[in-house]
Amino acid sequence: MLKLKEYLRETFKILYFYKLRVLFSFSGVALGILSISIIVTTIEGANKKAKDIFESLGPDSIMVFSGSERQRQARIRVNTLTHDDAEAIGRIAGIYHIVKVLGVRAQTVKHKDKKWQTLVVGATPNYFSSFSWNFRMGGPFDDEDEKKSEAVCVLGWKVYRELFEMEDPVGKWIIIGRLPVKVIGVLEERGGTVGGPHIDDRIILPLSTVMERLSNERKYLSFIRLKTLRDPEETMEDIKKVLRRNHGILEGQEDDFTIRSAKDIYDFVSVISGSLFLFLGTASCIALIVSGFVLANLFYLTIDERRKDIGIRRTYGASRRGILISFLFESITITLIGGIVGVSLSFLLGGTFERFFNIPMVFTHKVILFAVLFSFLTGLISGIRPAMKASRIEPIEAIRS
Repeated sequence: MLKLKEYLRETFKILYFYKLRVLFSFSGVALGILSISIIVTTIEGANKKAKDIFESLGPDSIMVFSGSERQRQARIRVNTLTHDDAEAIGRIAGIYHIVKVLGVRAQTVKHKDKKWQTLVVGATPNYFSSFSWNFRMGGPFDDEDEKKSEAVCVLGWKVYRELFEMEDPVGKWIIIGRLPVKVIGVLEERGGTVGGPHIDDRIILPLSTVMERLSNERKYLSFIRLKTLRDPEETMEDIKKVLRRNHGILEGQEDDFTIRSAKDIYDFVSVISGSLFLFLGTASCIALIVSGFVLANLFYLTIDERRKDIGIRRTYGASRRGILISFLFESITITLIGGIVGVSLSFLLGGTFERFFNIPMVFTHKVILFAVLFSFLTGLISGIRPAMKASRIEPIEAIRS
């Protein structure tokens, strides 16, 4: 304990004396640790989001999208699914729940002097229960609203924040395009996604209202969501057969639709988070290696300047081992301080990333663990050779020099 206090007192004296060099050293480490902390929190956030999506969809759910796999990858939006397809899918054995959805992107929404551009979703009334989406204010529209194509809507949390801030919007009117629409509810916040649109940035209206009064699209749907009592893989095969027959697709021709199970979506999000980890993790490791080199070079310079001091310490009885430990302690202390600064910055910037880039971030004990581990290893690896060099200095030669 006494030794530790001595090491600490001596280390902080040296850090103060060489403060400019120390500042450069731990700045590099802090930036590297900041990168790693953001990666870990982002991956944790992505994994949590994937689990949330999987749970909200349910393991028995299947999504059928308009457009082929290739068109979706090229972001070419085409509507190929129809009401008749939804009816035909509903007759497949085991399917007990169907939601029909038509999305209309980039619709301008106004309330008083505020404007916002968002996704307008036309859906059947079971949309909210199907996605297990609870309400913060008001409630959903019903079958009667759907039947009469009523101009009523439910706001996603982000749209509510943009148009109303903290005002109660239920019962008030907004303008979507040129259509006045009454707000009857606000959904609970679900947060951002990795590399995708903000889930809360949407307005949901009855499907018939969107088709007849907003988009003038009476036939096609964007996607159909369903639940099955049977094995999802078998059900997907049956859906594929029905749709290919309905669309007149011949053998060998590509599907003009895309089918995804809840597990497919979970796996897709997991792959994205894994790729993100691989890419950013490599960049952060390179940053830490560069920081380690800088730190090692600064230590070499410091040792040359402190040769006389080392010689005096050796003359007064300091062992080689003591000098080695002293320099290693110094190196690891600098990197640990850099690590603490990096983690602190990641806490400060975490909310900023989530707010501006829609990247969900979750801070767990893993962030602290990774930061301490990487800081310690950087200090140990970069300081070991300079510390060995310092411990080998002969006292008489050092004093003479």
